[in-house]
Amino acid sequence: MTEPDSLTVTDPDGVAISVRRWLAAAPKAVVHIVHGLGEHAARYERLAHALNAAGYHAYADDHRGHGRTGVEMGGIGPLGPRGMVGTLDAVHAVSEHVAAEYPELPFVLLGHSWGSFLAQKFALQWGDELDALVLTGTTLLMPPFRDMATFNDDFEPAATPSDWLSRDTAEVAKYVADPWCGFPTDFPYDEMAVLAGPPTSEVPSTLPVLIMNGSVDPVGGESGGHRLMAAYREMDIDDVTFLCYLDARHELFNETNRAEVIEDLVDWLDTHT
Repeated sequence: MTEPDSLTVTDPDGVAISVRRWLAAAPKAVVHIVHGLGEHAARYERLAHALNAAGYHAYADDHRGHGRTGVEMGGIGPLGPRGMVGTLDAVHAVSEHVAAEYPELPFVLLGHSWGSFLAQKFALQWGDELDALVLTGTTLLMPPFRDMATFNDDFEPAATPSDWLSRDTAEVAKYVADPWCGFPTDFPYDEMAVLAGPPTSEVPSTLPVLIMNGSVDPVGGESGGHRLMAAYREMDIDDVTFLCYLDARHELFNETNRAEVIEDLVDWLDTHT
């Protein structure tokens, strides 16, 4: 395991995408982490270290309008050229770059929340480039979309507007205090429709899929995870697993039971890569 370093990948529109990488001493596969809305790659350092310890290289990019990439683009929020489609193409450009560095290793895409919706579309377009797909804090994204302003409603009275993220108050406090976290006011929410829709037969039937949700996650929860699993199985993808964690909220890797979640993730990766 190494401390993270960084690299830059230029996407098809010429946008410089900032990427963090954590390298394992004896890697058996590569995991590209695709973060959620209103956050950034550095928040996955603990997960990356756990993956390294289990023998997995970990990469995570700051998406357009987020983290270092957003700052270099001129400000957090706007996605830049071609909006959501350009953002998806940027994720693919990073994956292509990373996979080319390790052509002998299996390649895993792990998407969280908004990143899980990007990952679902990625699997539609470039699923043959993946050896496994992991989706967390996710659902089958279909209109009408729930208003994000209501996500905290089930957790009132709440100490912060972000209590829906985790039962771990220290992790929520870190999120609230992070200047690169929180939902950017300039984000084009209407473009989420680009990512909506069920999987189709274009997703390779041999692609193993792992879905992980907290049972009370307002993004998908238990019911959303089951709907997504059923949608993949309807496409004759037999190797689909759904793990649901009782009373856990949205950010499973920052939840009070994160050790259990990470252990389950590593166990699944060990049997699928």
